[in-house]
Amino acid sequence: GRKLEEKINENREKYEMRILGPNSLGLMRPSADLNASVSEDMEKSGSTAFISQSGALGPFILSRRDLEEAGFSSFISVGNMIDVDFGDLINYLGKDPRTRTILMHVEAIRNPKKFMSAAKSYSKNKPIILEKPGRHEESTKAITSHIGSTSGDDSLYDPFFKRAGVVRVNEINELFYCSEALAHECFPKGPNLAIVTNGGGPGIMATDTLLDNGGKLAKFSESTKETLEELLPWYAGKSNPVDISSGATEDHYKDSIKACLADENVDGVLVIYSFHGPVDSENLRKELIEISEKSNKPVIVSWMGEGSDKENRKRMRKAGIPVVNTPEEGVKTYMYMYEYFRNKENLYQTPKPLETDKLPLDHHLSQRKYLKTKIEGISDENRDVLMEDESKTFLRTYSIPVVQTYVTQTPEKAAELAKNIGFPIALKIRSPDIENREEIGGIEFGISSENEVKESYEKILENCQKNCPEADLKGVSVQKMIKNPSCRVVLGSKKNSQFGSVITFGKGDIEGEIYSDKSCDFPPLNQIHARRLIERTKVIDQLEKNNCGVTKSVKSLQEYLARLSQIIIDFPEIEEMKVDLLGSNDDFSVVDANIELDRGIIPSEIESHNHLIIEPYPLKYIRRVKLKDDREVKIRPIKPEDEHLILDLFDTFSKETWRHRFFCPMKEITHEDVVKYAHIDYRREIAIVGELEDENKVIGMGRLIIGPEEETAEFAVVIGDPWQGLGFGQKLLESIILIAQDRELDQVWGAVLRRNRPMIGLSKKLGFETEPESKDVMKLILELDDESSNT
Repeated sequence: GRKLEEKINENREKYEMRILGPNSLGLMRPSADLNASVSEDMEKSGSTAFISQSGALGPFILSRRDLEEAGFSSFISVGNMIDVDFGDLINYLGKDPRTRTILMHVEAIRNPKKFMSAAKSYSKNKPIILEKPGRHEESTKAITSHIGSTSGDDSLYDPFFKRAGVVRVNEINELFYCSEALAHECFPKGPNLAIVTNGGGPGIMATDTLLDNGGKLAKFSESTKETLEELLPWYAGKSNPVDISSGATEDHYKDSIKACLADENVDGVLVIYSFHGPVDSENLRKELIEISEKSNKPVIVSWMGEGSDKENRKRMRKAGIPVVNTPEEGVKTYMYMYEYFRNKENLYQTPKPLETDKLPLDHHLSQRKYLKTKIEGISDENRDVLMEDESKTFLRTYSIPVVQTYVTQTPEKAAELAKNIGFPIALKIRSPDIENREEIGGIEFGISSENEVKESYEKILENCQKNCPEADLKGVSVQKMIKNPSCRVVLGSKKNSQFGSVITFGKGDIEGEIYSDKSCDFPPLNQIHARRLIERTKVIDQLEKNNCGVTKSVKSLQEYLARLSQIIIDFPEIEEMKVDLLGSNDDFSVVDANIELDRGIIPSEIESHNHLIIEPYPLKYIRRVKLKDDREVKIRPIKPEDEHLILDLFDTFSKETWRHRFFCPMKEITHEDVVKYAHIDYRREIAIVGELEDENKVIGMGRLIIGPEEETAEFAVVIGDPWQGLGFGQKLLESIILIAQDRELDQVWGAVLRRNRPMIGLSKKLGFETEPESKDVMKLILELDDESSNT
C-alpha cells in the first residue's frame, strides 16, 4: 500500500488513469496525506473505507461524512476499473489496520470469483456493507449505459452477497446507519425485536417496517408482562410495542427497556424518543448509555428529528449506541445487524458432516467415471437433453432417492410392471425429441388397473405420433405414484453467464408448477448452506401445516441439496437441471427430472471448475501414505467439519511444538481460532491434514498460503507430539510441494526458528535453500523449477 501511494504521488495523472480508469473521482488516503482526487479538500482520517463505482456520488458522500463528524481510512472512486477492481480493493483494505468497516456503492461485479474470495476472507472480521442499485429491468439498462457492461441478474446478487458475508442495504443513507451499528460487537442473535416508544404512531410505523423486512415482534413472557404492568402507569401500552405515552418520564423508559432486555424472547430493543412530554433528554441519554453498556443485546435509538439535539446524539454514538432519525431507520438498522450476524454465523459455524462425506473416494470417482461415459454416449448421439430415466440415473447414482421407474416397449410389459410396482402408476413417453410431454398428451397419471395401463399406453403413443410425427419414440416409462403427498419441492441448477452454475430451491404445488417462492445459492453447499437455502422459502411452513416430521424432512432435503450440488461440481457439462420431489412419510423422492447439457463447453473445461464462483473441495489432493510403524494415514484437504479434530490435535502439542509452529507461548484455543484453520477458501490457500481414519484422529496439519500475485506461497507444517519421529513430517511437506507444483507456483517459502533443527534438516533434504531472516528465524526457500524438488 505504501509503495502504491508513493508511485501515485510520483506520477499522479498516469497512475490515477491506469489504476482506476475514466469516470473516476480519484482516491484519498488521509492517514498518508494522499489526495489523488478531484476534490481540493483533504478529509479527516477515520476508520471507514468507502469505494464507489459512481464518481457523482463522491461529493455527497464526503459531505455526509462531514455531517456525521467521521473521517475515512480511504476514499476510492473506481470508475471503469481498467486495472484494479473490487476484489483487489477488498484484499487491500481487509489487511489495512486503519480500516474497520468497508462501505461500497456497486453497480456491477465483473469478477464474482475474486469478489467472493476476498469478501469471504475479510467480512468475518470487518463488516462490508454495500448498496447496489439495479433491482429492476429499467435501472439495469441504465447501469449498462453508465458503465459500459451489463449488471447481470439482480435476483442472484442477494444470495451472492449473503454467501460472501456482505450486508446489502437498499439506500445510500442506510450505509452510514448500518456502518455505525456494525462497527460494534453487540449483534442480535435473532429477529425478535422489542419496541419502546413515547408515541403510538412511531411504534406502529416501526412495526410495519419490521414485519415488511422479515423481522418479528418479540412475544413477551408472562414475567415481563407482569413487570411492565407493575412499573408503568395504567394508560401505558404494555404489549409490544410498549407505548409509554407522551406523559412518560426517563424512569418509565429505563424500566421498560430493562424489562424487555431481561426477557429471553427478546433479541434487541428499539427505543423511539419523540421530543415531547416531561422527559429530560440529557438524563434519558445517560440512562440509555448505562443500560447499553451492561447489556449483551443491542439497543438502537431513534432520536426523532434530523439534526436535533446533536450533543446527545454524539455522546450516544461515542458510547456505541446506533442513533438514527426515524423509527423505520431504526428497524432497518436492527435487521441489517441481524443479517450481518447470520452471515457471520454461516462463515464461522461448524457444519455437521453430511452422509455424502462418508462415501469412499474410490466409490465417488467410479460413480463419476460411469456417468461421464454416459454423457459421452449421449453427446455422440448429437443430443443435449437427457431423457427422464437417464436424468434419474444421475440422481440415483448420487444417492438421491428416485421413485421406482422402468422402461418398456410394449403395453403388455407395461401392465406386468405396473402390477409388480403396485397401483396407482404413471406412464410417460420416452423420447429424446419431446420435452413438453404433458402438453402433447405424452403422460397419463393415476392409472389403477392393468387394462387401464394398456389403454393409456396406446393412447400416449397415438398422441405423440399425431402431435410429433418426426419424434423418435423409444418406449414408455412406468412409474410408481406417491399416494397423498405432503409437499412438493423443486430442486434445480442453471448456468448463468456472470455467476456460473446456480442452485435453486422452491416449493411447488401438487400439479408440479413452481411458485415464485424460491431461493438461490451457489455450489458447493454444505449442511448449513442447504439449511439456509430451505429457510428462505415457505417449505418449512408447508411441512408444519401438513403435520410432517419437519426435522427429519428438512434433514433429508439438506442432504439431497448437497448431493445435487456435488453433481453440479463434478459435471461442468450440465447446463440446466430440474428435479421434482414429492414428500411422503417424512422423506422425499424424485418423481421427475430433466438434465440439459452445455453444448458450448470445450474439452479443457470439463476437468476444471470454471463454472463455479466458489472453489469446491479439492478431491485431487487426497493421497494415502504409510508411517514407519506401517499405519496408513490419509492426507486430505481440511474441511469445516474438522474443527473438533483440529482441537484434539492442538491438545497433543507440547510447549516446544507450539513455539516451533507459532513462535509464541501456548494459549487457549477458541472456536474463532480454529475457524481460521478449518474454514478456508481453497482458491487462496490449501490446508491439509493427516488422518488416522480407524482412530478418527488428525495427527498433523500443513498449510500453503498463496500470495496475491499467485506466484509464491508460504508454507507451514506441524505434527502432534505422539506422532513425531514416524516420518510423517516428510510426507506432509512432500504433499505441500506437490500441491504447489499443481498450482504452478514459482516458489514456496516458510519461516522456521533456528533451533528447530529437525525441520531445517528435512527442508534441506527436499531441496530447500536457507537464508537468515532474523537473529532467531531462518527462511526456507524452494524454487519450483522443473527439477528443483526431490518429490
